Amino acid sequence: MQTTFESAGKTIRLDAALPQVPGPHPAVLILHGSGGNTGFWLDRIAPFVSGQPPLRLNLAIFAVHYFDSTATLRAQPAQLVDGYHVPIWLQTIRDTLAHLAADPAVDAKRIALTGVSLGGFLALALGTEPEQPIRAIVDISGGFAPPWDTRVTSAFPPTLLLHGDKDSVVPVTQAQNADAILTAAKVPHQTRILEGEGHWFSAGAQLKILGATAQFLGEYL
Repeated sequence: MQTTFESAGKTIRLDAALPQVPGPHPAVLILHGSGGNTGFWLDRIAPFVSGQPPLRLNLAIFAVHYFDSTATLRAQPAQLVDGYHVPIWLQTIRDTLAHLAADPAVDAKRIALTGVSLGGFLALALGTEPEQPIRAIVDISGGFAPPWDTRVTSAFPPTLLLHGDKDSVVPVTQAQNADAILTAAKVPHQTRILEGEGHWFSAGAQLKILGATAQFLGEYL
């Protein structure tokens, strides 16, 4: 299912997979990576947590097309540091969180972010804003970018870090640094480094990621 909402005068698409039982539901907002593919992880996460076997967590799963705010098809390296795109994407995600919190089908106090690669960096950045309705964060192949790496406090949401130790796009040191930052701030978190895995995970690693994500969300969301 796809709906739209407005953010700074732009129409933003929002994909959703909803449980087949009455709400309001805890929700997971997926933030895609630089390729802009919202469906890859939505299609994989939803069966694990939206009311189907094996865990039946009855979570509402959403994936926002935050690139709609800048008419971006695929993020280029220069866009990540130009001081223009990232602030707009972050604001679009803030507006998405507010949109979900106002949705009667969503439990506004139980919203988690799951970010992949670029989306992981954005999720962790938003975790430093205590006013955001974020109950937990799952970071897949992302990390902390300056200046957000210096803004983490004990109020940061519980976080699951997942990363391949052979990642040549976002080095595993990003996960190790994030683990150190969260540990220093005494933030509840888990770190799982997948041996032999790069930036694009094997089918077996994907299953491990999905299982770890479902278990983590079941505990913290």
